[in-house]
Parts: sequence; C-alpha cells; structure tokens
Amino acid sequence: AQKLRELDQLKSNFFANISHEFRTPLTLLLGPLEEMDEGRFKGDSKRYYAMMLRNGRRLLSLINQLLDLSKLEGGKVNLELQSLDLGRFMRQLAGSMESWADRKDIDYEVEVTDVIPPVLTDPDKLEKVVVNLLSNALKFTPEEGMVHFQVGSYSTDKKEIVTIRVSDSGIGIREEDLPHIFGRFYQSGKQEDNMAGTGIGLALTKELVQLLEGTIAVESKVGVGTTFTLELPMTRAGERVPVVQNPLRRSRSLTTTPGSTNEVIQQSPPRPSIAKPLVLVSEDNADLRAYIRDQLSELYQVEEAADGQRGWERALELIPDLVITDVMMPNLTGTELTNQLKTDARTSHIPVIMLTAKADREDRLEGLETGADDYLLKPFDAEELRVRIRNLIEQRRKLRERFSQTRVISPKEIAVTSVDEQFLEKLMEVIEEHMDNEELTIEELGKQVGLSRSQLHRKLKALTNQSPSVFLRTVRLQRAQYLLGNQAGNVSEVAFSCGFSSIAYFSKCFKDQYRVTPMEVLAKARERERES
Repeated sequence: AQKLRELDQLKSNFFANISHEFRTPLTLLLGPLEEMDEGRFKGDSKRYYAMMLRNGRRLLSLINQLLDLSKLEGGKVNLELQSLDLGRFMRQLAGSMESWADRKDIDYEVEVTDVIPPVLTDPDKLEKVVVNLLSNALKFTPEEGMVHFQVGSYSTDKKEIVTIRVSDSGIGIREEDLPHIFGRFYQSGKQEDNMAGTGIGLALTKELVQLLEGTIAVESKVGVGTTFTLELPMTRAGERVPVVQNPLRRSRSLTTTPGSTNEVIQQSPPRPSIAKPLVLVSEDNADLRAYIRDQLSELYQVEEAADGQRGWERALELIPDLVITDVMMPNLTGTELTNQLKTDARTSHIPVIMLTAKADREDRLEGLETGADDYLLKPFDAEELRVRIRNLIEQRRKLRERFSQTRVISPKEIAVTSVDEQFLEKLMEVIEEHMDNEELTIEELGKQVGLSRSQLHRKLKALTNQSPSVFLRTVRLQRAQYLLGNQAGNVSEVAFSCGFSSIAYFSKCFKDQYRVTPMEVLAKARERERES
C-alpha cells in the first residue's frame, strides 16, 4: 500500500509538471495568435513566427516522448537496424552542439576513435540517447565549464562494443537522487534552480539503451560534475549493406526547450554570422540586455556582459566593433569601463556608446570626457540607438577604406586616438627592428606589443582593414620602396634586407602593391641621379 501511495504521488507530480510544461509553450502560441486575430499585434512577425514554431515543436516533442515511453512500456517498439558509419555519425551529433557550447564559452572536447567499423544499429534511437545526454551536459554546465564527449570501441567475437562517455563540470546530481534518476516520473527535489522538468527524458534514455541491449551508468558529485557511461553491443555490418548518409534528419523533432537533467533539451540557436559587426552590451539589467539584443540582432552579432568588470573582460577577449555600456553598474561603472577601454592599447580603437538615466549636463560631460563616442539618455528610442551605432561603425569603416586605398602607412592618418597612434608607431618600430628577419611570426609580433594573435588581428583589422600578415608585408614593402628609391642596394639586397627570402615573391608583392616592378623603381632612381 505504501509503494502504491508513493507511485500515485509520483504520478500526480508528473502530471502536474507535464501540465506546467504544456502551459508555457501554449501561452507563447496563443498570446501572439490572439493579438494577431484582434489586430493588436505590433511585434516582429518573423521573430514571433520562429518563437511559435519553436514552441509548437516543443509540444510535439513532449507528446512524442510520452508516446515513446508508452510504446516502450507496452513492448511495441522495434529496432530498425541499418548499417551506420558510427564515427561519422557521432561527430555529426557532437558538431550539432558546438554553437551551444560556444555561446556559453564551454570547453567542449570531442574525441571519437577512427577505428570503429560499420555497425548495425537503429540511428534514430541512438541519436535520441546521445542528444539527450549531450544536451543535459551543456545545459547544466556553467559558462567557461567543460564538457567531454568520448566514443571508443573494442571487439568481442562478431560484436563491436561501443563505449560512449559524456562528462561535464556542471552542477552535479545529489547522492540521494542518483539511484532514481532513470525512474519514470522521478524528479529531483532540488527545484530552486528552476531546472526541474517532466521526469521522462532520462527514463526514456534508459529504456532506449536497454532496447539497444546496452547498459548506462552515472557518476556524479554536486558542484563537481556528472559522467554518463554507455556500453552498446553492435553487430559489425557487411560491406555491401548501404550506410546511412544523413543520420541527423530527425534532429528537429526530438529536441525541446531547456528543461532539466532528465529531459531532452533544445539545442541553442547558432551564433549570428561572424561577418556581422560585433557589438558588446554591458548592462546589469537582464531585461534591458535582452531588449537591446532583440533590437540589434538582425544587423549585428551581439554579446552580453552582466556588469562592468565582466564587460571589460569580454571586451579584451572579443575585441568588439562597438561597446554599449550602462553608466551605473556593479563592480565597474560604465564611466570606469569606458576609461579603461580608451586608455588600453588593446581596446582604445573601439567606439563606446554610454546609456544612462542621468540627464544632467555634468553627467553627460563626465561620460564624454572619459572618451565615450556617444551618449544616449534612458528611455531611449531603439531606432535612434541603431542609427548611432550605424554611424559610429560607418565612420570606422570609412577610415579603414581610406587607409586601404593609400600605399603609405601613416599612424596619424589611421589613428583616431593618441593611444591608437602610439600603438601603430610601436608596431612599426618592432617591424623595423626585425625588418631583415624573415622568420618573424605574428605571435612574436603580438608579444612585442603586448597582444595575443587574435587581439592583434582584431585590432589591426579595425584600424587598417588589414590582417597582421598583410600589415607586416605592407610595412616591409614600404621600406623596400624607400631603399630602392634611394639606391641603397640592388633588388636582391633590398629584398633580403626587408625580410623576403624569395626574389620572385618579393617582385610579385611589390608590383601588386605599387603597380611597378622593383627594377623599374631602381631604374627610375638611377635615371634621376644621372639627370641631376
């Protein structure tokens, strides 16, 4: 009787949570639809259509999970075996999660052995198992954490034992919950993190693993992380059996929005294209950050920071094209953040827009005196923000364009601030010092001016529209033109003194840059000398 009462309670909790899970996507479907029906809808139609489609799929996924469990319980699910290139299949599954890991700055390691022969298995059911475990690992691992996906195999008779291991440095599972996490309807009592779910995801995973005649085990420690280990026996396939070519065709139907450790999670949408300008929003109000992201995401790649200190760290890491910062923030105020951005050689070129509720003239002047390029009062008009961002980025683009059309590097013409000018002069001094060293690397060049390779790349692209390697070659060619014009040596001597080991390559680069050959420059210099 006690067991039955416990089961009834578990089922009651389960149905209450299922109802809650249904209500959220239904609200996000019915709300916009009712506004559209009544002619009151004023949102971004494309965005809301995508949201509604996403939540419709979430409902379908929840229903499919329930049906899958029901069919498994009734013994009505059969394996549909196909020959599968398992290594390729696992890499594709792991790759489909990379954008999610990137968004959270997770150290996502994928290790798939190359020696797994083609095997007979059910791709759909195996995919549901792996996607569920990877999704849960990414969901419950904090930013800058670690997720490790490892696939190997060993042989026994005609079977290939495939081992799958998913480890994370996430929140972990309580010791008292570990024996029950694969049970139907079971949910952890830990609800404060808002990650409680329907209680069917890991139950479904366990059932599918058993259907594949495998085993699944879990090890976990709260605050340290969790590791799921699977062993799946698979029959090696004959070479003539067709191999599945598109194993991810069902991915959309089996994922849902993020829920709990024991439910299938929706994959995070991919990051916007890196071809878009990168805007960093440093703002401690989460709703305002989300609003700004919504307003800018069509035109820009948007990254966020929840306070000034994190904004500074992200700016150093990303070297964005523009920073939007609130003035009043914890840890580091917007004024302090702007001052650091504008006085550091790594970030001094980045335009800054300050947002604030302070309307006094003194406050605006204080913000502008720190080097802020623009100042916007709250409440601000979203279109005005977009225009100001566009103007600042366009100004930078025109400066880069003007530089790319000139053949002589002049820091005073390129730089907008004295810090940028000093940086370029320092960089050119380093190149001059190592002018004849053909083995000078970009890493060493960056080290000499206190920047990493990626920081140097972003900085130079922002200032000159050139990569470090092109900038280095341009300075060397500029030096070579000066030497040839002053008859400081023949073409070979000048080429070697400017760091070129191949005369043919030097001549090609020189002609591409100046539209004349080195010999022509030298000949004209000699002709001028004779005339004088």
